[in-house]
Amino acid sequence: MTETIPAPFVSVPSFYCPFPYAISPEAADVDRRTIQWMDDFGLFRSATQRDYLATQKVGYFASLTMPHGFGEGLQAASDQLFWLFTFDDMYCDERVGDSSLDDLIQLLGRLARILEAPNARMLPDNPWAEGLRDLRLRLDRHATPLQTARWVEELRKYLFGLIWEATNRTASRIPTLNDYVAMWLNVTATAPSLMFIDISAHYEVPAEDMASPAVRALTEMANMLVGWDNDIISFNKEAFRKDRYGYAELQNLVTVLAHQNQIPIESALAEAMAMRDRLMARFLRLSIEVRTRSGPELSRYVYGLGEWVRGYLEWSMITDRYGDPRNPGDAVQTARIPMPRTWKQHPANDNQDPLPVTAISWWWEPFEARR
Repeated sequence: MTETIPAPFVSVPSFYCPFPYAISPEAADVDRRTIQWMDDFGLFRSATQRDYLATQKVGYFASLTMPHGFGEGLQAASDQLFWLFTFDDMYCDERVGDSSLDDLIQLLGRLARILEAPNARMLPDNPWAEGLRDLRLRLDRHATPLQTARWVEELRKYLFGLIWEATNRTASRIPTLNDYVAMWLNVTATAPSLMFIDISAHYEVPAEDMASPAVRALTEMANMLVGWDNDIISFNKEAFRKDRYGYAELQNLVTVLAHQNQIPIESALAEAMAMRDRLMARFLRLSIEVRTRSGPELSRYVYGLGEWVRGYLEWSMITDRYGDPRNPGDAVQTARIPMPRTWKQHPANDNQDPLPVTAISWWWEPFEARR
């Protein structure tokens, strides 16, 4: 007998994202090799979990978000995505009694050192530490020093953000919207993955271009769009798992809005969608402005940010990661979480005024033209 998804779970809405569908022709091979990489490092805790992870189509995720990627650059991007998912599952989102907050902080500090000095064999018996070390060494071989430095910095920020998230969860604390948005730019782990846009396609965005305020804003906007879209898409799964397995308080845009504004979940979901559509409208306008005055590498990167947002949404609709909310090995028969099969042609809200969130209001500032 099938157990239905209980209230207050919500219907996942259609999304506005006018970037076209695209995928690397290497997708199937990349997915197969990522599963082999998982097996090589033992990035799972049981045979059941291993089989569950192997069905999540992470190689397709990389190939949808970076459709112009190829070769070792795309493969490293896929393996990194897999590492992030499994590390988040094992040590962060679903850490129930396995380890203390102190244990987690100590681990994160050692992982940061692996990023800084991969030849230092920190935690040689930990599969996730060794997997991260492998990724770092591969970037030394297949990315430029500048690209590697960008990736290391963004991954360091992710590790720092996990401390904030874990502290909130330990205290059963739901943050304010402004605090949540500021820290979610780190916790989503999207930023280090965006650094693979040029790595995967074997070109390099000049340092001056990447450091410009407009490009920094666009990079953060793409990061936030993916983070908010994930919050909306994964809400049902997270709520189910909290109820069924006793996982920690949800750290999610929908729950933050519901708590701060004292509104029902359905109303919070509608507000979250309006926020992401306003952000998408700003992202599209600024993308066009920057690309009209940019060189070829920067133009490719900015367009690639939009492809990343679309690719994430495409992958979310097909992966079991969000469609099946159960733990691997759970015998309960649960209805699959339905995903939208259509795309919105227009944003629900395209107000051009800045969102009333101090942490990101600067994204709406006018940016000087620079070449």
